[in-house]
Amino acid sequence: MKTIHFIIVVFILISSQLFGQNTNSVVIFNGRGETIKSQKILDLSYQNLTEFPARALNPEIETLILDNNNLTTLPTWIGQLKKLKILSLRNNRFKQLDFGINNCENLEQLYLSGNTELSDISAINSTSKIKLIDVTDTKINALPAGVQMMDNLFYFKYTKKE
Repeated sequence: MKTIHFIIVVFILISSQLFGQNTNSVVIFNGRGETIKSQKILDLSYQNLTEFPARALNPEIETLILDNNNLTTLPTWIGQLKKLKILSLRNNRFKQLDFGINNCENLEQLYLSGNTELSDISAINSTSKIKLIDVTDTKINALPAGVQMMDNLFYFKYTKKE
């Protein structure tokens, strides 16, 4: 069952990357099926944010989507999000990640594509549960040495330098 939820979330995030979002026309249909009461999602995409909003400091959040903003750094409190499984920071202005991300002990998916100045993700080397990392369209154009040592990682996507 967890695999199905994982696949669905990946599909949704990839679809939003491909087709974009406009906050004025986004409509969410929860469906007729069983809701997942334990999953908490906060989507603050396209808000022109320059810093992480305080309302993102919710220990119940499992999916945090902050795509298409103007964020440059992770807050020091990011590690307090112990239940965080999916963090999407696509199309922001990150150059590197803060080591506080290692305290997100349940982080499984990290989306950083479109951060064109991002060149250092060494902060995530000891994140033990991470399964998926996307750094396409960044300055990372080769497989970082530390990534090869991540036991649970099965998907690392980057744009190869030509």
